[in-house]
Amino acid sequence: MADESEDLKNLWQSQPSDPYGIRRGDFRQKMRKFERRIFWRNVREYAAGAVVIAAFTRYEWKFHGLLVRLGSGLIIAGTLYVMYQLHRRASLRPAPADMGLSPCIEFHRKTLERQRDALQTIWSWYLLPFVPGLTVFVVGSILDRWAAHPENLEHLILNSLGPSAIMAAVFLVAWRLNRRAAARLQAQIDELNDLGDNGDSRP
Repeated sequence: MADESEDLKNLWQSQPSDPYGIRRGDFRQKMRKFERRIFWRNVREYAAGAVVIAAFTRYEWKFHGLLVRLGSGLIIAGTLYVMYQLHRRASLRPAPADMGLSPCIEFHRKTLERQRDALQTIWSWYLLPFVPGLTVFVVGSILDRWAAHPENLEHLILNSLGPSAIMAAVFLVAWRLNRRAAARLQAQIDELNDLGDNGDSRP
């Protein structure tokens, strides 16, 4: 009987101690992996923003046309706005180390929802702020070159269509990729909701 009792004790201790049937350590490891991904994504975005600001600050001094310089300033302002919104909407908020499993799951669900909402609304805070500056910059570039070569206006306009189409395509691809990423986050949120439903239904 002593051996059988010891076997039952070991079996009991080996069972997950949470209502969801998953281990807290495994779940926290998954959370940390997701947090690292968000951290490095944001680092890349901030670094790209710094490069854009540096480049268009240089254009402010390099070009003398009013519209080109205005467009450069608007792009710099748009980049700063995007970086601020990235921090406000999608910055990393690590979970406290001493949090139990159930609060961890709820915390991670809120994190996923926050990131999903940021990805779903990138047109308003990530892409649209660049449109005024890019438009003014392109128009200013055309007018500056037209002033130097008044006979080539049609040629200059046609030449600007290619880069403009490329920028529009980049915006569209960025929007679609982020919408797809938001859908993947929603799938993870649904999985956590299912875990919660299953946990609540257990005796």
